[in-house]
Amino acid sequence: MKRSKVKNIAIFTLAFLLIIVCFFLVYQNGKIKDFESEIDDLESKLLNNQTDGETEKYYDCSFTDTYRIVDILDGYVAETPELSYIVVDKYQAHAAHALLIPSELKKNLKENEYYEFTYSIKGNGVINDIDDVHSYLGATTFRELSESQSSLDNKLSVMLTINETDKEGMGQIHENICG
Repeated sequence: MKRSKVKNIAIFTLAFLLIIVCFFLVYQNGKIKDFESEIDDLESKLLNNQTDGETEKYYDCSFTDTYRIVDILDGYVAETPELSYIVVDKYQAHAAHALLIPSELKKNLKENEYYEFTYSIKGNGVINDIDDVHSYLGATTFRELSESQSSLDNKLSVMLTINETDKEGMGQIHENICG
């Protein structure tokens, strides 16, 4: 009698554990399907070049922003030798910002001087802020594209020119990004 009671308790316990494991697997399978659905949505956005509901737009414009060079960061090496970082600030912005620029342009900059950064943008892409503009900067974008190449691929390219200025305060140029 005692053996059958122990045997029944063991079978009941195993059955109970099996049911819990089955429910757990079904629950996890549902979570996996939700993650797969989310991944599919993100993949389709990437394939369609969309970010947060925004589609690519064609740009053919330029804008200028005036910065004071805070630090040249001479000792810092960027990802590629063609690109360098500098620390800048804007009049009345009260915050420093690191910018990625071509190393060849950095050579002529002096700390605590004001410079006008003119960005020429051409091609298809998504731009919401200055960080997006700088994300399109690269070694190849600083070389002039031939008309045939730019019309074939139509990818967004950004060309940066930097000129020293003596404008101070409210006289500085701060244009909206292709606004």
